[in-house]
Amino acid sequence: MANNDFHDGIDVCVGNWGYYSEGELRDTWMHLPMDPDEIEPWLRDHGLVDEDHEETYISDYDGLPFRCPQVFNEYARLDKLNVLAMQLILLPEGDLAHIQAAIDYGEPLSRLDELMNLVAQADELPVYDYVYDDMYVEDQWHKTCLERSTPQENYAYTALDGDSEFWDLMNRGDGELLSCFDFNSYGDIAVRNGYVELCETCYVNKRGDWPPLDEYPFEEIADETLAEWRGARGKDAAEKPAAPSEIAYAASAIAALSADDGAGGTERREAVGRAAAMMFRDIN
Repeated sequence: MANNDFHDGIDVCVGNWGYYSEGELRDTWMHLPMDPDEIEPWLRDHGLVDEDHEETYISDYDGLPFRCPQVFNEYARLDKLNVLAMQLILLPEGDLAHIQAAIDYGEPLSRLDELMNLVAQADELPVYDYVYDDMYVEDQWHKTCLERSTPQENYAYTALDGDSEFWDLMNRGDGELLSCFDFNSYGDIAVRNGYVELCETCYVNKRGDWPPLDEYPFEEIADETLAEWRGARGKDAAEKPAAPSEIAYAASAIAALSADDGAGGTERREAVGRAAAMMFRDIN
């Protein structure tokens, strides 16, 4: 799972302190996120929680989001890990790289709440994608300029993209000046002078303002994230078409109901009509 971007959630191994102290290991893998209303029943069904054994711990992680071992340990709260997993699923494409850059070059994190605050404020981080004209132009090997250029070059192209005077000068005559300009050194100088830190797909503005890591309490992050996650999950379920097996099952049920003309036939015929309407709605 080393290459996992955790957009599908987090896998954690859950154990119970009470059983552990009694010499019994019941550690079980659990996939997050999960609806908070379903967590305790899941723990009980898997023998991890009962009236005499209520305190759980995290014995292992299948990969660490954002390479932050300092915030992922055995004492991490399951409800907080669950909210973080929801946050990761809800993140827009590209924000994971921005958050990783902020962690690598920003203020060190020491608590899970700080990481959740960072994720919640991803759009306020002083981290930006490389953006310039011709960045997606492909060469003869079908590699874009963005792909074949170094981070230093991509930053230079981005920083100079709107400088019309620079490009007018570079493109004078037959463009010999452009071939003499060292875009790679331009990026190196910006890094050495402490202006930026460069990553593969984005850069960190070292002079930018950073959002506070204690801006929101956990309860506020949890409430907003849960509402958004439930809304997204409900939308996905509504947009998901009926599977062929489900349609076949419905058709079989309709046939069985139609064949029964005994007592309660009117009610059954009404049920047939409702089932048929639902089946054809799903097909269309």
